[in-house]
Amino acid sequence: MPKPTTSHPAGRAAAPVLNVSAPPTVAGDSRAAELWGEAAKAMGARLTPFSAPLVASFCLAVARLEDAERKIAASGLLVKKGQAAEVNPLLAVVERQLRIVRDLADTVNPPASPWANRSAGR
Repeated sequence: MPKPTTSHPAGRAAAPVLNVSAPPTVAGDSRAAELWGEAAKAMGARLTPFSAPLVASFCLAVARLEDAERKIAASGLLVKKGQAAEVNPLLAVVERQLRIVRDLADTVNPPASPWANRSAGR
């Protein structure tokens, strides 16, 4: 059993960090795997086998979002289709992934109190 530490700001023992490995879907994407490592470090003991699938989905969505934004930056907001210009279809990907990221962020790390969202103007 790990020895509790007193590094917690309030002097309470810090919860032990569980070793939850990255799912194969995350490990297959280098950026998502990097995000997984950052999230696992930030979440500490809150990363459990139950929250791991949500964190994995979050990491994959952020990786897809960044990839789509990078491609839009390279190709532009408008793409040529025949003789006309159309809105880049990657904008729909950005919108969808951003929605997923926001929803999962709220699910994985909910606000401390029910009133926290009211002050943010949500």
